[in-house]
Amino acid sequence: MLCLIGFDDDKVIKDFIRIHAELLPCQKICLAGAYPDFQFNGLNVRKQFQQPAWRRRLGNLLPYALTSRRLQRLQNSQTSVHGALVRFLQHQKVTSILAEFGDAGAAIAPVAELAGIPLIVHFHGHDAHRQSLLSPTLRLQYQTMFRSAAAVLGVSRWMLSALTELGCPSEKLIYNPYGPRDRFFEVTPDFTPTVLSVGRFTDIKANYLVLMAFRQALQKVPHARLVMAGHGELLETCKTLASVWGLQHAVEFPGPVEHAKVHELFQRACCFAQHSVCPSYGDGEGTPNTVLEACAAGLPVVATRHAGIPDVVIHDQTGFLVEERDVQSMAMAMVRLLSDPLLCRTLGQNARQRVLQHFTSAQHVSRLQQVITAAEQRDAAMICQLAVKSLQVGQDSESLP
Repeated sequence: MLCLIGFDDDKVIKDFIRIHAELLPCQKICLAGAYPDFQFNGLNVRKQFQQPAWRRRLGNLLPYALTSRRLQRLQNSQTSVHGALVRFLQHQKVTSILAEFGDAGAAIAPVAELAGIPLIVHFHGHDAHRQSLLSPTLRLQYQTMFRSAAAVLGVSRWMLSALTELGCPSEKLIYNPYGPRDRFFEVTPDFTPTVLSVGRFTDIKANYLVLMAFRQALQKVPHARLVMAGHGELLETCKTLASVWGLQHAVEFPGPVEHAKVHELFQRACCFAQHSVCPSYGDGEGTPNTVLEACAAGLPVVATRHAGIPDVVIHDQTGFLVEERDVQSMAMAMVRLLSDPLLCRTLGQNARQRVLQHFTSAQHVSRLQQVITAAEQRDAAMICQLAVKSLQVGQDSESLP
């Protein structure tokens, strides 16, 4: 039985976690929430398994005033929390733990070690790169986790380098980029002169830079349109800029779109744009799922040389890559694609072929399942082989023109 920690059933974001819960073929249970108050079937795991029956009965017999404060201290102690989580894992007959995000893995690592259950940790982005998160305390917790974990997975080559610097042994470190849902491969773009951008409106995605680039491109292609879907703290800023610049007629903000329906947006565009950056406080993407989805949908991608994007997008073959904050180069790339539907189609077909070959959800889930199986078998040699083999993903591009 696999215990998946960090499950989030949000219908708009984090599909890369939901896909693990849905497609991993092994038996599994999913815990939502965060340490120490994980939720299972709507109940708090810690509270359900914290006290043995004899302690609960004793507490009921003794006066409340004598027991309440002491019991509260005991319940909040690390020993009590860890004991409750161990009892839950044993009760559920858990044979391995998959922690989504490194900080969740660091929190659960001592529990997994106490229970004697192999731990697999899947990093996704900020957990490996955001300097404000990577405090000295968390770095020490990571190093302890790296020693005890059976395997650690990252979604970009840049992330693997960051995890190595944080202390993860290379023989445990496995490259496992995401894969888009199958429905994206069924999209038939109409290649109308529309730039599509989908994602959270946040510092790391710098959505306003896509808007700035489109503003320049619009001067060359006045009939072009931009659709920016998603929500976040920078959405109102982008709406304000569009208004100040007089772009209301050309820019649409449909807001958050349920992931099950987002592929419909890809049908009405000629290219996809994302201007991810490393903000001043230090952070980075993993491999943006929307970039993979755009490629699978047959759209060329205009994006930055950031994190895992160059692992997927090949410049001049499946799209165009620009340096972070180079708005003018992004605008020029947009103009090329907005003005040339045939080029969009050619690059989009190359992008779809590349993702089909190297970056499908089936490949992503299969690689993860192999790691889980090896961890449950305590086969460190197999995990090391998987680590070496994973580095070959995306390296064979001979089939592209």
